[in-house]
Amino acid sequence: MFFSPWTPPTPIEQQLQAATARGDWDGQIGAVAAAELYVAVARVEADGLVPPAPLAPYRDPASGKRCLPVLTRGALPLWQPDWVFQRTTLDVLALEWPHDKWHLAVNPGQPAAAVLPATPLDRAAWLEVYAETPPPAPGRLLSLYTGPLHGPLAQGLACGAPLSVRDGVPWNELGTVYRDYAEDRAVLRDTWGVADPAGWWHLTERLLAGAGAGRDAEFALRAREGLAEHSGTAPGSGDAQGPATEEWRQAVTQVLVHRAAPEAEVRAMDAAVTRIAEAEERLRGEAVLQPGQRVASAAAHDLACAVAVARLGLGARLCGPADAERVVLSAGETARRTYGSWPAFAAGFLLGRALRPGGAGDPRTAVHGAPGRPGFPGSPSHSGHPEGPDHTAPGHYGHDGHDSVSHAGGPGSPASPASSDDEALLAHRVLTTDAASPWLNIPWS
Repeated sequence: MFFSPWTPPTPIEQQLQAATARGDWDGQIGAVAAAELYVAVARVEADGLVPPAPLAPYRDPASGKRCLPVLTRGALPLWQPDWVFQRTTLDVLALEWPHDKWHLAVNPGQPAAAVLPATPLDRAAWLEVYAETPPPAPGRLLSLYTGPLHGPLAQGLACGAPLSVRDGVPWNELGTVYRDYAEDRAVLRDTWGVADPAGWWHLTERLLAGAGAGRDAEFALRAREGLAEHSGTAPGSGDAQGPATEEWRQAVTQVLVHRAAPEAEVRAMDAAVTRIAEAEERLRGEAVLQPGQRVASAAAHDLACAVAVARLGLGARLCGPADAERVVLSAGETARRTYGSWPAFAAGFLLGRALRPGGAGDPRTAVHGAPGRPGFPGSPSHSGHPEGPDHTAPGHYGHDGHDSVSHAGGPGSPASPASSDDEALLAHRVLTTDAASPWLNIPWS
């Protein structure tokens, strides 16, 4: 019988498997300290519909030890509607471990498994290793080696890669979590105003329509492309410069006057032309656009958000895998119709981000809020039902204090325009230079 070799989903599982194989306790703890860990929770408990069940260990069949199980991200199971996951980290486990004789089982039953003693001395060592482990660097490109890497689904997920890089999650995952169940629900509710499947569906349809930069901006961009085609300066014509800003402004104004548009609409369109021209000039200064290049549409930002919202909805159990995949595939298809290359899509993303309502401080720039520090049942962090991005479901240990970079300062405090600009440009540079980037490995057509 032929068995295919096991592929570690991420470097964490690879390091853990290698350390376990050589009996390296330090290597095991080092891998676990660097990992986000996940705990399974019945959805009815996470939603506060029933009291949380007391923590109960299981008997590990391989070691015979009584253990509490956790999973690394790459070891998470397939999406299930009635079971969800909360994040935790090794330091939280060390501080809130409920029983000295219980062991920590990491990825039980999988190739990258480890069973670790959890005596007070062991837990003190966990804290030392965790304190010495560098926090995740911002702007990391993370991939699941077992996730989609080629094809239409991978291309659709790659459209959301700027947000995945910024939020420190794998770009090619469409599974059981984005961050974790409580955070995914909180950000949809608090940032996007979505709390049920109908609201999620409506939001994804609006994002796929690509109107987030505003009707005025998209009209102005289409008008410029029409003017360029009419004057022979469309892409491929030999003159990539296109119409001058003042010529473009006058053409847009003439169209509106011909339509007898209200004066307020004419002023709004004039302002849109100015904002686009200024934003494109900044993109040239950052070498995102070359001299003379222009952006055909700002819809890429909304398409990236549609991918993120699809993943959030799946993690929050507001949709199923088929619906989330439909949104991701639609985002990829729309991107291919709108843009001619990954660089064009990337420029459209940054322009759309600059033009969206509210500018750099608009809450839609954040996919996630700052996490809190939930712990075991009875700890102060479990004082009630989750109220926002910094809370998780009562009765279970959850995620740590490592914040995603998308919403600095915690819930309710939007990232500053400067820091938000830096994060977006960092993600852009990672995706256009990292050899593992989907933008460099997935053909556009």
